[in-house]
Amino acid sequence: MKHITTYILLILACVFWGVGFPIAKIGVEQIHPFSFAFIRFFLVSIFFILFFKLSPFNLVLKLKENFYILFFMALTGILLYGVFFLFALKFAKASDVSLISGANPIITSIVAYVFLKEKTGTLGIFGILISFLGVTFIVSNGKINAVLNFSFNTGSLLMLAATTMWAFYSVITKKALLKLDIFEAVCLTSFIGSLMFLPLALTFGHLQNLGSYTIAGWLSVLYMVFFSTIFAFSAWYKGIEQIGASRSSIFVNLVPVFGVLTSVVLLKESIKLYEIIGGIFVILGVILTNRKADAVRIKG
Repeated sequence: MKHITTYILLILACVFWGVGFPIAKIGVEQIHPFSFAFIRFFLVSIFFILFFKLSPFNLVLKLKENFYILFFMALTGILLYGVFFLFALKFAKASDVSLISGANPIITSIVAYVFLKEKTGTLGIFGILISFLGVTFIVSNGKINAVLNFSFNTGSLLMLAATTMWAFYSVITKKALLKLDIFEAVCLTSFIGSLMFLPLALTFGHLQNLGSYTIAGWLSVLYMVFFSTIFAFSAWYKGIEQIGASRSSIFVNLVPVFGVLTSVVLLKESIKLYEIIGGIFVILGVILTNRKADAVRIKG
């Protein structure tokens, strides 16, 4: 196959993103979510500079020239997404969180339609409705009464909020990439986001007690830095460069699949019928919506 290496890279990116859900859950059980987030994104910014030979001087110039858009990227995609995502993992099963994350392209399509006037089409609207039916199934634990009484799983709702924040981040990023290289954007937003988390980590996250963190906690952080962020993002954007965003976007459906499978293996989570049904609806909706997609949106 002509693009076999590209396909392998895209699949690996989705594997590392999917595995990141149970790995992150293990981490936030050992390290306070605020400290976990600060350490992760601070290290990401440092290693992006080292691995991709980014010029610190050039980064400072780009930061000054594009501060406001980078600030809002960090606010939505790092701080708010991070808070909702990490606390979702504390209150919900990693498998449920990964399934809900699968609706990200759907929510991004809605945000892009509202703010960028991107058209979705009849098939896309149908896909959105199917995906939200699946998400509703998951957050209500498959119980109709929960929907009627607005009684939803707290962790699942937090992940839905996180996915919405990532949708706003994706839309803002689309504008930012007109002026910035993707790796510059990820590096700078990670650095700004880590600074946003710093006072929270110092006040509530016991960041001063770095020496007391367990090995499992540190391994979780390092996995999220190197595999779920640096390698996965690099592989993903290499795939987009080789075969385009539309063809790459279909691979995003593998993320919740790997997230569920590894949650079962690593965390011994059981999979209920409502999760299977909800997950199928979410993925089916994403496939329908992305049939004519011209961009891809991913979570981290």
